[in-house]
Amino acid sequence: MAKVAVFTLGCKVNQAESEELKLLLSEAGHEIVGDPGRADLCVVNTCAVTAESERKSRKLLRRLWRDGARAIAAAGCYAEVDPDAVGELPGVVAVLPNARKGAWAEEVISLLPAGSVACALAYEGRTRGFVKVQDGCERSCSYCIVPRARGAEVSEPPRTVMEKIGRWRELGSEEIVLCGVNLGRYSQGDGYDLASLVREILETEGGFRLRLSSIELEDLRPQWLSAWSESPRVCPHLHLPLQSGDAVLLRDMGRGYTPDDYLQAAGELRRVWPQAAITTEVMVGYPGEGEVAFENTVRALRSLRPARVHVFRFSPRPGTRAWGREDAVPAESVERRSAMLRALSEKWRGEYIEGRAGERRGLLVERISGAGEERIAWGTTEDYMKGALPVPPASAEVGKIIAVEVVKWWRGVALMRPLSR
Repeated sequence: MAKVAVFTLGCKVNQAESEELKLLLSEAGHEIVGDPGRADLCVVNTCAVTAESERKSRKLLRRLWRDGARAIAAAGCYAEVDPDAVGELPGVVAVLPNARKGAWAEEVISLLPAGSVACALAYEGRTRGFVKVQDGCERSCSYCIVPRARGAEVSEPPRTVMEKIGRWRELGSEEIVLCGVNLGRYSQGDGYDLASLVREILETEGGFRLRLSSIELEDLRPQWLSAWSESPRVCPHLHLPLQSGDAVLLRDMGRGYTPDDYLQAAGELRRVWPQAAITTEVMVGYPGEGEVAFENTVRALRSLRPARVHVFRFSPRPGTRAWGREDAVPAESVERRSAMLRALSEKWRGEYIEGRAGERRGLLVERISGAGEERIAWGTTEDYMKGALPVPPASAEVGKIIAVEVVKWWRGVALMRPLSR
């Protein structure tokens, strides 16, 4: 039996891939550990969506070597876009780009010490099952390196998806998260789309809840919302990236909608599926973003009032259309705008939670801290509220869903109280 440590940077698709790798390694009889010094091999699933992501990937790879890693396999998007730079880092014995992830479990096993003895082990430590159902991107957003890092769009066959879900259910996962680089473009031809897949999943037995990760506005279909709103097992939460509230910038980015299109779609979503929380993301500092363009973004977000906003800074990526632009936004402006949006995001998150005080939720427990009267269960609700449940029931376990009532906004999360089912 060999010991493997797996580390992940970046998006939910990377998370899904890493969790599947750990599951396959565990099923093959190898132990998953968290300490790089104990591992025979460390696997790092890297990210390259921004220059900062690449920096973090390099930093993690170097830190693992300093912390005693014996050997490192670097995988993922950074390994795809700059394999030579990755391969030169200390301790890296293999570079596994995205193109080889289809069989990376076998490659990882081949790197383990010869003579490792298989031993039946249960894979523990995860609270939800991340399932990648779609990969690749064929959009042409001016700032994005993902098409180069991930390649052409491809969707997993329904049977493969159901097998993955079955494995997570056997491990007791009570929430399944469907992930994709372009989840809304899931397709198997002949009209079998994401809604068809969700419908087939919901026809399976079991009380697990199903969460959908990010969906692009251009891919969202009104009939999907209607169907999902009628199922108590589909988590009422959609992440719809905005990127900018300025029509000129959106057109320059290559996004296929206007701010008005986005707000109209969000309004329709709330009409059809009023329980659903909307989260979003915006880019700050895209080339040519003047004060008026930024104010347009603020105005759009104030109209949307999302439950949460992920704010990130424009990062010029080699090979993209936005690379080398001479109309860069000054760093001090980017910092000021980012801070303003993060503050607004916290304000709206608090308002969202306060507006749901007294309502019932299911809190998926992700960790438990303290003991006795200091014991607190921390987790996530179906509508993506991060919650804290002081003195949870004795039966509370990591990975299980507890019936709770929302009390109030408290220290950046939703304070909960337990309810009997």
